[in-house]
Amino acid sequence: RYKMSVAIEDEYQDVLQKAAVGLRLGHAALAVHSGLSLKEVRALIDGNFSETHARKLALVLGLDADKLTALAGHTWCPDEVFLPGLHQCNMPFPEASYPGASVNSYLVYNTSTKEAIAFDTGTSAEPILECIQALDLSLKAVFLTHTHRDHVGGFEKLVTATQTGRTFAPAEEPHAGARSLQPDSKMQLCGFDIHAVKTSGHTKGALSYIVHGLDLPVALVGDALFSLSIGGAKCAYQLALKNNREQLLSLPSETILCPGHGPMTSVLEECVHNPFF
Repeated sequence: RYKMSVAIEDEYQDVLQKAAVGLRLGHAALAVHSGLSLKEVRALIDGNFSETHARKLALVLGLDADKLTALAGHTWCPDEVFLPGLHQCNMPFPEASYPGASVNSYLVYNTSTKEAIAFDTGTSAEPILECIQALDLSLKAVFLTHTHRDHVGGFEKLVTATQTGRTFAPAEEPHAGARSLQPDSKMQLCGFDIHAVKTSGHTKGALSYIVHGLDLPVALVGDALFSLSIGGAKCAYQLALKNNREQLLSLPSETILCPGHGPMTSVLEECVHNPFF
């Protein structure tokens, strides 16, 4: 059950680190507040798991200790998503600290007309263009959740190759060649209702897109939320948590969540399993 086509992005130590950075608590402060020694804190964050120590740190960091322990034990992963009209394009995005990292772009398409919309463009246009060709789609629009390089790397080439006229980026994170979109904007495209909601925290202007028109509602969330984690939010951690709770985890439980990294998941699964909530 744990083997998946796209691996979960964050390990338990990433969750600890993101919470600590967000709360501006260094290792020494974590030791003081938790009653652990500095050596014990460092060992835990370096990947040497101790449930007793993890539970003490979870309390300090406002994380759910049971969910954190389950993440460390690799006991659960979200069900694979098979939804007609939704396709995940996963591509490598190796970093020095994480050579196996990858990033996602998504195609939402009308199964009757074959008209498609891309959400984020990953690091390169090629994988998306290959998906479009393989599925015999016609790309009509591109939406960006935020403008980090691993999400916009393929933008220019994708737009040029498909001659897509409708391109959108968050108003607070403008991108060359894309129209600025305000939070709470609504539009209809290719038979879909699209609602942009502000999920800043990871970045200052990030938008998530809630799409109706497939068999299940879909939310394309960029790096606001991952399966079992969130995107790093060094400067606006509490805002990131608040936006995730209010804009995403409040959606109907069957809503499919499409994150920028890691596997697709659902509102219900993240409410039950994500240590941040």
